Amino acid sequence: MNPRLERIQKKIAEKQPVVGVFVLLADSSVSEIVGYSGCDFVWIDSEHGMLDRREIYQHVMAAQSAGCCAFVRVPGVNEHQIKHILDMGPDGVIFPFINTAALAREVVSTCVYPKDGGRRGIGPLRAIHYGVDSEPDYLNVAKDEVWRILQIESMEAVGNIDEIIGVDGYQSLFIGPADLGMSMLDVPRAEKGAKINRITEEICQKASAKGIYVGSCAGPSKASVGALMGRGCHWMTIAQDVRILSGMLTEAIKDIHG
Repeated sequence: MNPRLERIQKKIAEKQPVVGVFVLLADSSVSEIVGYSGCDFVWIDSEHGMLDRREIYQHVMAAQSAGCCAFVRVPGVNEHQIKHILDMGPDGVIFPFINTAALAREVVSTCVYPKDGGRRGIGPLRAIHYGVDSEPDYLNVAKDEVWRILQIESMEAVGNIDEIIGVDGYQSLFIGPADLGMSMLDVPRAEKGAKINRITEEICQKASAKGIYVGSCAGPSKASVGALMGRGCHWMTIAQDVRILSGMLTEAIKDIHG
């Protein structure tokens, strides 16, 4: 079993906070800093971040070398791109806008080898430490070495949640509150927060009953993380690299100039 994922699962079982940071900047030292800071995972964002294939690869290595999990968000369900990512040896792959059970099943299929009912091509490379580890041994356990994480971020997905949760072969859902709120076209802005909270709690209850973890977005504070955990969330992002930098500098400049 992947020792980094084991540490996260142990913390979840002990009801400890599991937190990480969105990383969009290209320099892999950012992921290394996130790991050294004590975060449990780095969310390497190739959906919104301007990251090419080599930069993603370097972020995965940097995060893991600093002791935390490397989760890579891909732009969508693209079989060829997913193959490249999996062969890099990340700890999780995150899929945005999984609105239907059919799409969830496609995700699982692209991530596992034919022996496990999927269509992933063989060529694990870094996932077997460049051949130091046994490839046949890896093929036997590969489906358990990487989390498949499905994002729930639309009311369409919420409407299909029972069917999505019922799909086999993934480990976690992640509720994206920003896009979920954007999809609430008939809900007044002032009411969206409370509705998202109710939906989060309901999804957490249903997923937990099936042994599925749930993540979401918290603020960088004990109170915010605690509130999400109180709704049943198991892991959460607490910040974004570019906003950490811009926010700190903006506040410093305001303070300097009075």
